[in-house]
Amino acid sequence: MSAVTLVEAKAHLRVLDETDDDYIQALIDVAEAQAEEITSRNLLETTNVFYLDDYVGNFELPKSPLIAVDSIEYIPYGNSAYVTLDSTLYEVDDSCEPPRVRFFEGLYVADLFKAIKITYRSGYADAASVPKPIKQWVLIRVATVYENREDIIVGTINSVIKSDYNDFLLSKYRVGRL
Repeated sequence: MSAVTLVEAKAHLRVLDETDDDYIQALIDVAEAQAEEITSRNLLETTNVFYLDDYVGNFELPKSPLIAVDSIEYIPYGNSAYVTLDSTLYEVDDSCEPPRVRFFEGLYVADLFKAIKITYRSGYADAASVPKPIKQWVLIRVATVYENREDIIVGTINSVIKSDYNDFLLSKYRVGRL
C-alpha cells in the first residue's frame, strides 16, 4: 500500500493508458522511501525494531509519528535471551518529534550488541492522513524521474531549475535530532 496511489500519480503525469503502470508504481515506491529517509518518518503504519547496545536513561526513536511502543526487551546481565521489560518501568513521550523513551531505573544489561530491543509502530493512520506537502513532493519526484529516465540526455541543452518549492515541501516534516 502506498501513500500516493497509482491513480493519483497517473493523473499528475497525465497518463491515460496502463502500459507503464508497473513502472510508475515502482517510481512511487522509491520516491516514498526517499521521502521517509529524508524526513525520518514512516508514511503509513510500519512496525520498526530498534536496538541499543547498552542502557541509556533516555533515547529517541528513529521514526515518527509514533503510534505505539509495542515492547521493550533486554538481555539481562549474565543471560543470553531477551526478557520483556514491564511497561511500568519506562515512559514514552510522543508529544515531541522524534518520540522519546525514558527508563525509570537502570537496567543491568548484558555486554552485547543489540542488548535492548524496542519494537514500535509509527506512521500516519492512512494515506489520507499523510500531509499534502509530502504527497506533493512524491508526485513531483515521480514526474521528474518518469519524464527524465536517464541521468544524461545526449544532444540537448538542459538546465536544472533549482526550486526552493520542492525543498520546502519536505522541510517542515523533517524530524530533528538532539
